[in-house]
Amino acid sequence: MPPLEKNWFYVNTPDALANLRLHAGEISAVIPFWFGITAQGSLVDQTDPEALSVARTFGIPILAIIHNFASPEFGPLIHQVLISPTVRRALVDNILAMLQRYRFAGVNIDFEFVPPKDRPYLTAFMTELAARLRPAGFLVTISVPAQLEDNPRHPFSGAFDYLALGTVSDQVYVLAYDEHFALPGPVASIGFVRQVLTYALSVIPVSKVKLGMPVYGYDWPKTGGIPRTLAYDQAIALAQRTGATIRYDEEAQAPTFEYTENGLRHIVWFENARSFAAKLRLVRELGLPGIGVWRLGLEDPAVWDLLAQVPTG
Repeated sequence: MPPLEKNWFYVNTPDALANLRLHAGEISAVIPFWFGITAQGSLVDQTDPEALSVARTFGIPILAIIHNFASPEFGPLIHQVLISPTVRRALVDNILAMLQRYRFAGVNIDFEFVPPKDRPYLTAFMTELAARLRPAGFLVTISVPAQLEDNPRHPFSGAFDYLALGTVSDQVYVLAYDEHFALPGPVASIGFVRQVLTYALSVIPVSKVKLGMPVYGYDWPKTGGIPRTLAYDQAIALAQRTGATIRYDEEAQAPTFEYTENGLRHIVWFENARSFAAKLRLVRELGLPGIGVWRLGLEDPAVWDLLAQVPTG
């Protein structure tokens, strides 16, 4: 059985730190949400010293996330940064300096709500970043939203040119989740994940593709709206507290339940070890070299038993 890179996204929370300490020896790389960008191209350092210490102790490579959520105006901010060659250059310089200072393995670019019109500028930024980082020995990776086809006008994913980004990046994390958000439905049904990967692999070399896998759930009012995010243990506790029966949907390959509280009907879809196993089988079937799990601390503990059966890459 070929090895698998078992990479985990990380956010500065107590549950993430606890699970990092518990499973450090089973993780190939940590991808922490640590560096926000500013309109001037500087970085807002959000490094967690305790998590950094654990990673150092266990020799876990770190791919630091560069994100656009340091400001509440994350949409206009990323537009302002990407369209300016001067600001892009400053950002690249600051990323390189940060990597050299911390001795990280590389970066993961996680820009969200990029306007579709900024597609060429996002590609230009990644090209410029790779030109500086790769000769210095750093990995250049990017997280991309799920796509079923190339649609440059799509409001959420149109800026992400899979073909171009796959060409200039060392790794592409295809975030095949949030299939449903405004209305209730599976977080990442197996059919959706297969469709997303089928398109991704048609334009990106398989050797560069990592599947972004969810381990969380959503709780919606039955009528829809912004859902509440649930960790696995929160979903189980909610079902127990409300007397709900958890049903495993065979078509979606995901667990779900409904409950009523304060007169309002709710629908919950979440991920457990069984749904994780279905996606892991797809990863192995398609020959992907690794996964990136969102995120450490939200998972069904039994996920680690599944991963232990696969050699670590």
